[in-house]
Amino acid sequence: MEVVRDGGRQDAAPDARFTTFWRSSAAYRPLVSLVLLSSFASFSSLSVLSLFARDEVGATDTQVTLYFVAVALAGTAVMFVTGHVSDRGGRRVLIAASLGWLAVGYWALAATRTYAQMLAVGVVFFSAVGVPNAQLLAYARELVQRRGDLASVAVIGLVRVVFSVGSFLGFAGGGLGLAYLGARSVFHITGLLCLCCLALCWRVVRPGAQPGAATLTPGGVSTGATSTTSDQRLLVALAVAMVLFASGRVMQLAQLPILLRVSLHAPLQLIGFILAVPPMCELALMPAMAWAAARWGRGRVFLIGAAASVVYYAGLAFVATTWQLLLLQVLYAVFGAATVMIGIDLAQRLMTRRAGTATSIYLGHENVAVVHGSVVATLAVAALGHQAAFLVPAVLCLVALTVAVGLFRRHPSRFDLRRRNAADPRG
Repeated sequence: MEVVRDGGRQDAAPDARFTTFWRSSAAYRPLVSLVLLSSFASFSSLSVLSLFARDEVGATDTQVTLYFVAVALAGTAVMFVTGHVSDRGGRRVLIAASLGWLAVGYWALAATRTYAQMLAVGVVFFSAVGVPNAQLLAYARELVQRRGDLASVAVIGLVRVVFSVGSFLGFAGGGLGLAYLGARSVFHITGLLCLCCLALCWRVVRPGAQPGAATLTPGGVSTGATSTTSDQRLLVALAVAMVLFASGRVMQLAQLPILLRVSLHAPLQLIGFILAVPPMCELALMPAMAWAAARWGRGRVFLIGAAASVVYYAGLAFVATTWQLLLLQVLYAVFGAATVMIGIDLAQRLMTRRAGTATSIYLGHENVAVVHGSVVATLAVAALGHQAAFLVPAVLCLVALTVAVGLFRRHPSRFDLRRRNAADPRG
């Protein structure tokens, strides 16, 4: 039976790890509540932002796209800096400060009257929109190490599931708020929710050990192993691969509704349902992926999800019926559940004592992918059309998969890529 180390501690059998986690899950419930409220707040405003820009401040479609690109570029720098700061011992203050900053930003957004004002508010305030959730994920890892729990994938999986639930409720709540109250009222309410998150954060997030201090498991094994320069390079390589995997997301959001209407002649009522299939399926798939990762290794599950992205985008280029597209959407959920959740845990394993920096670098790929994906989508659709253009992200995902396979095989222990003959005898 192979011995696998997670953050310097010897792991027990996969089934034992999950039993241990679920028995002690009560310790994570306050954190889960905070993640739920925080994700609900961020997604409730995101669901009305585009329509607010177009209808309230008179922005064109191009200006709306430029707004998101500008905020994503600013957010990349902010995520990296805040991740570094949080690992110096200020995670609790950083999360609280970012929530307060966002509350002011939402109230300022509600007062904007022109596109220039909206753009300025976005760059100044909403470049920090990813900070609370990134640092809460880092705190989840810190809490796992502090408590000496073994199933870190299960904890991250639980947080990600709750985050998905919050996004569902946020989108629904934002839509209802827009219909009955208006966008500006939604922003005012979101600001108040951020203040509620701030108060909850101050009670839930507790200061941990001093930065760089190693903790000891009950068996006397240190969890404070130093991350090397090589590990940091591996993390950057993993983030670059994720940029390529995620670059098709912009094209998917923009062109999939057009594909449904123009090529597949789907009714309007079906479009929203098909778009909602991946996040709905991820709610069930994330716990399953966490169980599979604990049993067969994180690396193998990550690569399976990555391969699903290649098939998904290639399939979109040739899909001919709505049922085929529905099945492809389920496949996309496999990609999301595996790569996002497992990827965060792999990133944190590479920099055990700097979970904030690791999480920020890894999640920063989403901001970079927005910029890169916007360019890819514009050029691909112009050259190939709205359906054949999906071959471009398929090729990018294939390149990323090739890079990930090579990376994982060269460093199997760092990416938990277990050999079949060395796996647990029961699986």
